[in-house]
Amino acid sequence: MKANRFLSFILSIAALSFMTVACEEKKEDLGAPSLTLNPSEISVEKAGTTTTVEVIATRDWTTNISDDDAKWISVLPTSGSASADPVKVEVKVLENPGFDRTGSVTFSIGFDSKTLTVNQAGTGKVEGVIGEIAAGEENKAVEVKDVLVTGVTTQSLVITDPTGSILVFAKANPGAKVGDKVNVSGTTGKHNGLMQIASPTISVVSSGNAVSYPDPTTIDAGNITSFSSSVVSFVTFKAVPKKSSDGKYVNFYVGDVTSKDLSLSYYPGDLESLLDKETEVKGWYVGGGTHYQVVATNVNGKDITSVDGGSDTPDVPGTRMTLAQMLTADRKANTVVESEEVLVGAITTKGYVATDGTSSIYVYQNSTPTVKVGDKITFKGTLEDYYGLPEITSPKTTTVSSGNTVKYPTAKDITTTFDSYTSSVAEYVTYTAKVVKNGNYTNFEVEGATKFKGALSSAPTAIYSTFAEGDKVQVTGYFNTLNTSTNLLNVIATEVKVLEKGEGGGDNPGGDTPAEGEFSSNITWTLGDGAYSDKATINGTKDVSVLKLGTTKKIGSATIVIPAGTKKVSFYGLAWKGKTASVAAELGGTAIGNAISLEANPGCTGNSPYTIDDVTTASKKTIDIAALNGGNALPADVTITVKSVKGSDYRVVLFGIQAEK
Repeated sequence: MKANRFLSFILSIAALSFMTVACEEKKEDLGAPSLTLNPSEISVEKAGTTTTVEVIATRDWTTNISDDDAKWISVLPTSGSASADPVKVEVKVLENPGFDRTGSVTFSIGFDSKTLTVNQAGTGKVEGVIGEIAAGEENKAVEVKDVLVTGVTTQSLVITDPTGSILVFAKANPGAKVGDKVNVSGTTGKHNGLMQIASPTISVVSSGNAVSYPDPTTIDAGNITSFSSSVVSFVTFKAVPKKSSDGKYVNFYVGDVTSKDLSLSYYPGDLESLLDKETEVKGWYVGGGTHYQVVATNVNGKDITSVDGGSDTPDVPGTRMTLAQMLTADRKANTVVESEEVLVGAITTKGYVATDGTSSIYVYQNSTPTVKVGDKITFKGTLEDYYGLPEITSPKTTTVSSGNTVKYPTAKDITTTFDSYTSSVAEYVTYTAKVVKNGNYTNFEVEGATKFKGALSSAPTAIYSTFAEGDKVQVTGYFNTLNTSTNLLNVIATEVKVLEKGEGGGDNPGGDTPAEGEFSSNITWTLGDGAYSDKATINGTKDVSVLKLGTTKKIGSATIVIPAGTKKVSFYGLAWKGKTASVAAELGGTAIGNAISLEANPGCTGNSPYTIDDVTTASKKTIDIAALNGGNALPADVTITVKSVKGSDYRVVLFGIQAEK
């Protein structure tokens, strides 16, 4: 692996500054680079004011203010020359017409920076912003933080703060449950007459929070034709659900009124069981015309807190398809599909292969399945793309029968074409190879193949007891991705047959198992836009602090401080499941070297805490600072900005960020 250039730009700046000093006329020796700011925090009344702070900088200095803060904070001068004497900087703060606010001004000398925090009183603390969004403009980018989920459907959430409630429409399982506190960003738009947040990015902050609902407004035969609300409001009704004339929808009718009815928006339960029975519902009115849309929170006394635990696709209409149709369908649409009766052909620790004897597809559920090989099943889930192969995610599986005989197709022998083999489907394949092991990792070395080695995808532990290092084996199973980062051809095995016992070994292209403590960080970070401090279980190590950067639609950024005396910096970096992304760094808005491409990991998905397995030293990036700086350690603390860079996605996960002296 080539040396990572993550901080080489910093070091080049250091070298350049040293050379410049050597070539210029001799100036006053001001000592090591240093920057002090007095005071470092000021508090200002609502009316605004002009005050001063003192700056002592032994190198030329500059200031930086974010675009938002620059609307109400300004400084003069904005830069200055190196001096041992203090320089007075005028700080002007404008009148505050809104809530209490905090801004900042960054003073920098390149190697060091200090932040002036500006606090200004307003009309009080921001206790909530949802009411303001609900009454605001369409097509506006908005963000709310630490708000409570009070309703959930298969496609959306209702979020609440002290100022009101609003619908967040995700077009997919939102991945949160009632009682979660979430951060949400998206774009406002009206639907059914009410404002909602669309195209959202949703992240769970905490779970298990208490939820209380306001007293509901009763909708009955006397007021259903006149009922209206300009905002999301809590309601209750008793009604009889009936199918629409085309059989596609279920509407709830109050008394004898037919001109107006109610509909449960993307209900995560079984509507069929409610048909023609008076049903009592509590929930959030989210707009409507002839059909009032309600996000149900309680049906016949049963609370709705999640979408099948947030892991299964609920019982809502899906597109019925054969496996062959799923293999050729548009995977970018994230369509919910429903299978015919098929058989379980293979099991992993994360899912199973569904097969009809001719076509096959991997059903990924991110946990050990309860179904067994030979079970006849139906499934419903989201059709997605994983490294170029179709895959079902967030499945709901129903077992029809067990103990059935699985008839596998004739396996395609790829032994002689191992380096060049690829497929766009889960093809049934076989190859002959030698078992090579290193630590906890097992691969398969095919004679004549120089580019790729074989690997088993999330295989149950028991399968590894059937063979040993050096054995000649025949691996048979379903093709499950070609990882060009680690040069591994992955197969979901149905059988690993020992042909010859033997001794031997080999290298492990997937990397070694990281040592204990490798995943902890001794470098702190400060979150910027689209950045999150999360937790993960990595290779079985729980509660690892990770820095997540980016969302599905935007870059994430954070600042990190690399301390003086650092000779080496290392970190682990992963891209989101099935996606490509990179991480880059900046100093003072200038790029530091090239972006670093990161390998995807299936565990980087969903919400924190993540469960990330199979992390090896191949995902570790190391920068030898001393070697790049003439054998010298970093002369002073350096604050840099790290950003995610879009490949097919913006999301990356960083951890084990360590500075070594």
